[in-house]
Amino acid sequence: MVVIYVRDLRLETVIGVTERERRHPQPLEFDIELGMQENKACRTDQLGDTINYVAVVDEIHAILGRHSFRLLEPLAQTIVDMILDKFGAEWVRLEVTKAGIVPSARSVGVRIERSRSS
Repeated sequence: MVVIYVRDLRLETVIGVTERERRHPQPLEFDIELGMQENKACRTDQLGDTINYVAVVDEIHAILGRHSFRLLEPLAQTIVDMILDKFGAEWVRLEVTKAGIVPSARSVGVRIERSRSS
């Protein structure tokens, strides 16, 4: 399997349960892994034969602009579904992290891993 990844992607969005959290956009950190059994770009060296990670990041940014989630879980699921549907990845692992919410923890987050068969 060929795995394409984006690590430490930092984007802001309005997310949270409390009024204080929803007052201003907050930074989130994303770690994304996209798996493909066969990636033609390994042989062709052509962007059209792989998953364009810049386009994936652009789509995530668009989702953050269109939606206002209260919880990380539906945000993460929306992103994973988009990657599987729009970009044809066979497998996706996404971790979304939010800092500063639990006083004694550096960050909290959610990790979702899905494949086309699940």
